[in-house]
Amino acid sequence: MTNRVSSTSSNILTGGSVSVGYGYESAFNTVQATIDKTFGLNAKVTSLTLNTSQVSLNKLGQVEPTKFVFGQQQGSLGVSFVLDDTESHRIFRCLYENSGSTAQTQGGTSFAYPTALGENSTGVKSPASITTRIQVLTSGTVSSGLMQTRSLTGCTVNNMSLNTSIGEVVNCTVDMVFAEESTATIETAATNFDTQTEINSVVMTPYTFAHGEVKVGTGASGALVKVFDVQDIDVSFTTSAELLYELGSHYAQNSFRKVFDIGGRFKTTFKDSALLQYVIDQSILTLETETLTGTAGVGLSLTFTNGSKSVTIEFGGVSLTDHSASGLEPNEVLYEDVSFKAKSSKITVDSS
Repeated sequence: MTNRVSSTSSNILTGGSVSVGYGYESAFNTVQATIDKTFGLNAKVTSLTLNTSQVSLNKLGQVEPTKFVFGQQQGSLGVSFVLDDTESHRIFRCLYENSGSTAQTQGGTSFAYPTALGENSTGVKSPASITTRIQVLTSGTVSSGLMQTRSLTGCTVNNMSLNTSIGEVVNCTVDMVFAEESTATIETAATNFDTQTEINSVVMTPYTFAHGEVKVGTGASGALVKVFDVQDIDVSFTTSAELLYELGSHYAQNSFRKVFDIGGRFKTTFKDSALLQYVIDQSILTLETETLTGTAGVGLSLTFTNGSKSVTIEFGGVSLTDHSASGLEPNEVLYEDVSFKAKSSKITVDSS
């Protein structure tokens, strides 16, 4: 084995030397050469691990391992970013449909993930996968230095969450597993280093708490009603995706989704007993069902609007699961914090 010890005694690098982008794969774990999508504003790689499933083989008569063998390669990647009005929505596609789906080859400025609320009528699909590329300028400049390029293929979204609160932007986190990183660390000429602007030069504007609005159903089919004075909100989508391996290869050959877990919570000022009563009704046998119902099966919606651009997340089959109260003391504001679960979801984006 080649000895790959660092050739420099000291070389301190920061995030200012890093670039990250991705591209949709035409098939699972097929390298996408065109990296033309950015996760969003203020993108950060929060975690990156690679594991080879090492196994120690021992021998009678001694305490030291005799040999190491290696099983399947598996990796995990975490990225956080700020939701913007133009580009960051594209990762939403990886929550719902397989990479070969016609519904994903959308152009223009209007997008729907998926095309309709709920996916059961269209059959179960494998999740979309992406190739994520991380470049690090290790020395010198782009014109004369060296860089490291890591290409992570078969990246599959396992969890995505969005949250915002008073005075904050809309923060997003994406946790992924990936199938393969097949090229060892090699330093090459930095002339091929792509900055974030070179990956995607579109001007993006962040969404903030001031752009948000939460609406809930009234319990009967009809228009959704705005929830006033929302202080903060969190929503999460968990695909429970796993990698599928086969004999004869260290690398995953496909990925599959399990039960899609959709939920969240929001905090608002106390006004009446409506939200509390929804939670109480969950434990009354004759009323055990989803408690929020609105137009076209939507029980709760979260919308961020910035001029003519918007992101709307609709939740169907919504059940309020927990209720907590705070501020029940002198000189404090009364708040109620409500958690919910949903059977289905749809994200509609207008970036025109």
